[in-house]
Amino acid sequence: MGAVNGACGGSERRFALSVRSSLPLVQELSMADVAFVVTTLAVFALVALVAKGVAQL
Repeated sequence: MGAVNGACGGSERRFALSVRSSLPLVQELSMADVAFVVTTLAVFALVALVAKGVAQL
């Protein structure tokens, strides 16, 4: 029994290799996203504290 459309599996291997090789990049980007969200929340919390302090003056 032959391969469908004459494919011999080369494209699947290349795709699997490209997915595996890009995994650290995806993980690095997701860590950057987490750091960005945490930093943004910290800045908004600081702004809220400053606004609350100014309102009490």
